[in-house]
Amino acid sequence: MSGRYTKAELLTALWKLSTDDERIPTSHGILDRALRDCQDTLPDALKNGLSFGVTGVGLRCFELPDILLAAQEAMLTSEPNPTYLSSIVTLDEGRARQIAVANGLSSAQAKDIGRQLLERVHQVKDQLNDELTERSVA
Repeated sequence: MSGRYTKAELLTALWKLSTDDERIPTSHGILDRALRDCQDTLPDALKNGLSFGVTGVGLRCFELPDILLAAQEAMLTSEPNPTYLSSIVTLDEGRARQIAVANGLSSAQAKDIGRQLLERVHQVKDQLNDELTERSVA
């Protein structure tokens, strides 16, 4: 299986195991920043080969668009729409556990890593909201 599909499976599995049914962010560099900030805790199969850089629209993970497309192609997430800011993770919890175990993680480890990623996503969203509020007040 291609590296992007492995990364897509692992990312969606971590996400699914850490949240009930929260959508995975696909815009505004939210997931890009969370992945970069959580690199030290991510499994090697996900973090190896990820590269980050600041672009005209902010920090980006250059591989993330392909990973998210692979997740959609493998029917792990809902089809994106240019107006959507997130995708539904359609992977079920049982399959998510299998993917975690196949990548050398226990269910508990995968949940913990996913929760750290989810927590960082929430922090990034809060920061973006604060920045928007500051701009609108100024």
